[in-house]
Amino acid sequence: MDKLDTYILHIENFLNLPASKKIDFFAYYLLIQCKKDGVTAKEIESCFEELHIQAYSNTSSYLLNKSTGKNKQYIKKNGKYYLERGFKESIDNQFGKIPIPKASSSKYLPFEIFNDTRGYVQQIAEQTINSYDLGLFDACSVLTRKLVEVLIIECFERHNVDNHIKKSDGCFFYLSDLIAELLKETKWNISRNAKQSLPKIKKIGDLSAHNRRYFARKNDADIIRDDLRIVLEELIHIIDYKTWK
Repeated sequence: MDKLDTYILHIENFLNLPASKKIDFFAYYLLIQCKKDGVTAKEIESCFEELHIQAYSNTSSYLLNKSTGKNKQYIKKNGKYYLERGFKESIDNQFGKIPIPKASSSKYLPFEIFNDTRGYVQQIAEQTINSYDLGLFDACSVLTRKLVEVLIIECFERHNVDNHIKKSDGCFFYLSDLIAELLKETKWNISRNAKQSLPKIKKIGDLSAHNRRYFARKNDADIIRDDLRIVLEELIHIIDYKTWK
């Protein structure tokens, strides 16, 4: 099952749709994707809240109106709503694939700094950049955290000291401990700017990943952009992918 922020990527021009039309797609998501037995106005409103977009003025009234008359779109039963069969089929046919912005054109990060890295690093970077460009700032923050975490691990693996960041069971440390080990490792020197930037990047990523009442905004991502570029370029320099066989 797709998560909600992934689901809307398959709906052409979703963010520019009227709020009433978004209701229909949210109902479809909850009933078809999440396989709920009926949906309520409150559950649909929670989708608006989760994506942090403007909700419809009166979702309950909209659903009720669309469940009456000859051209019903919803069936109401026991206080819950279901998609009318013909209406469901019309939504089935409306899914497409919106064009993903080119990562190289993003204002978040210049993609070219990842040109000589590994394919999986580039894939994480591209997803991170695309999330920013699509306005999915919680996703962007979490992926940013993942990108930094992966590059820190690569630093240790590149210099054959990855045993310094592993637990007794062979699993890697959590990010807070990875950062601590990165800063005290003698194989390289971390700049003062990078040392100051790492905690800021981690904090934003942690809030988006773990705080259910926190929703990242564009400003949150913009605040760490310069710090992030400093850290990423420094880590990539330490790894030196060009000479890492």
